[in-house]
Amino acid sequence: MIALVNTSPVMVARKDREGWLDLFSSNGAVDDPVGAGPNRKGRDRRGGKDGLGRFYDIFIGPNRIDFDVHRDVACGDELARDVSIRTTFGSGAVLVVHCYVLFRIVEEGGRLRLESLRAHWDFIRSCVDLIKGNGFRGLSAALVQFGSMIRVQGPARVMEYFGVAYRGIRKEGVRKAAALAAALSARNDASPSTTGEAALARLVEPGATVDFPAGSPPVSWADFLSGPARGLSLELQGLRSGGWFTSGRFRLSGGGPDRDGVVFLEFSPRSRRIVRVRFFWD
Repeated sequence: MIALVNTSPVMVARKDREGWLDLFSSNGAVDDPVGAGPNRKGRDRRGGKDGLGRFYDIFIGPNRIDFDVHRDVACGDELARDVSIRTTFGSGAVLVVHCYVLFRIVEEGGRLRLESLRAHWDFIRSCVDLIKGNGFRGLSAALVQFGSMIRVQGPARVMEYFGVAYRGIRKEGVRKAAALAAALSARNDASPSTTGEAALARLVEPGATVDFPAGSPPVSWADFLSGPARGLSLELQGLRSGGWFTSGRFRLSGGGPDRDGVVFLEFSPRSRRIVRVRFFWD
């Protein structure tokens, strides 16, 4: 599984367009960033190219992209990657984006392939960093990238893509994820009060589920609180929001051996409360 995932940056570095596209299954899709809409293989054709091919031509082909992988965690048929991605644009502008990438792997045609690649990162923060950190070269890179998107993707897809800037949980998700960690810890203090329980009720949908860890059958939020969460303290770092998800690094202590890895929290667009929590650890 890790070997397959590691092939992606190799193909990117080689500028091997066909090799990179061949890593994906017939239903493969890339959401990069999550919340900007899928780029699907074999679908959404425009100008003789499918959505995945156009994604490569806009964001990968013209740029130099380097990957600094901090950690990989494989659970079931998925792999969560904590990674920093450094993009050097034609103007010379450089942008480093820290993100959490979730890969799903399937077997097709007698080999493993990527069914989905979902990159969780902060779109608005990255846009600001590109301009603020590079000045005119950053502005030039942004304008060239935007022109390429209009030309290759078309206005409708570009409008969908930029919807990630105003749709989703954004900074609210970061605040609520931090509040969740604080409430769980308060609930399990030596002298617990009802404060933690009340905060959790405000943050989490009653029908929410928890993957503890991912790859195992999800449990209901109520069963999680009465079972695995007893005595646990949750610490979160490096939180990022994209679409209706907030993700970050976690550390769990108490109630057994310490565990750490990557966590993904999904929010309801209607209630803006957490509907699913997925923990990835070794």
